[in-house]
Amino acid sequence: MNEPTHYTKEKIFDVPVLFLLFNRPSHASEVLNRIRLLKPAELFIAVDGPRPDRRDDQENVQQCLELLNDVDWPCTVRKLVREHNLGCKKAVSSAIDWFFDQVDYGIILEDDCLPDPSFFEFCKITLIKYRDNYEVMHIGGSNVYKKKVWSEDTYFFSIIPHIWGWATWRRAWKLYDVTMDGYPQFKDSFGIEKIVTYTPSISYWRVAFDNTYTSVIDTWDYQWVYTIWKNKGLCVIPNQNLVTNIGFDGTGTHTLVKTDVANMPTTSIISNQIKHPPLVKVNEAAVVYAFRKLYRLPSWFQNKIHGLKKRLNIK
Repeated sequence: MNEPTHYTKEKIFDVPVLFLLFNRPSHASEVLNRIRLLKPAELFIAVDGPRPDRRDDQENVQQCLELLNDVDWPCTVRKLVREHNLGCKKAVSSAIDWFFDQVDYGIILEDDCLPDPSFFEFCKITLIKYRDNYEVMHIGGSNVYKKKVWSEDTYFFSIIPHIWGWATWRRAWKLYDVTMDGYPQFKDSFGIEKIVTYTPSISYWRVAFDNTYTSVIDTWDYQWVYTIWKNKGLCVIPNQNLVTNIGFDGTGTHTLVKTDVANMPTTSIISNQIKHPPLVKVNEAAVVYAFRKLYRLPSWFQNKIHGLKKRLNIK
């Protein structure tokens, strides 16, 4: 099941790519066609198994598996095919574990994250540049900042990892813990409040982390945010969007509600014109904007919490 398929022709793009699939063959086909443009020399493919209570899963997962026959360029293919459904949390996190058990750094794409072709070279350049800088833990491809530009450089540094197309190193991922061990101590020591300065956003992250820690939310990505915050890591974010999410159509697990960041247009980056920031330093203005505009609980939820605190005389 996990044996690689070898091709002997010349290698082309030499950064390993992990492609995560489940039950959306039409989305996966679009993303695979973009991957084909770069022809990575190493392609890792992980497919979660069908859910027993969903009849359509069996056929859709099978169609995703048949897409693997479309890998027709010179490369080594490694497959991780689940017979039973693990769910988002276990399937994705364990697939990334499997990936970094075999590579030192690489690119991760889910089946609804459609990259501009220049995304791959951007990741390669920054992966190599910051390979030995342990402060930098994440390279993102998506920019959801509503066309705001935070510097004259090609990218900036944030503390918020966006995971619609991203890359990292084994040395960073080894710090990841899907169980969020140590979170209660982090929370009790006001770890969130020390990082998030906007009160409504503090509430958002408390709810997100609490429910992820207790497995109320079946996900893997809030744990990655927690890992980066706990280790004071930085994230590379491009000043223009390189990856668009095509999954806000009711078919995804966490992309059921369409938002204004769905299907955002992408803009190419010319690799030989990349301008690196002079300092490895967080862009505070971008982080403040993100907390204020992107990570807030809905107003009805805020009002509910405010009313409850008022009744209980909690400040």
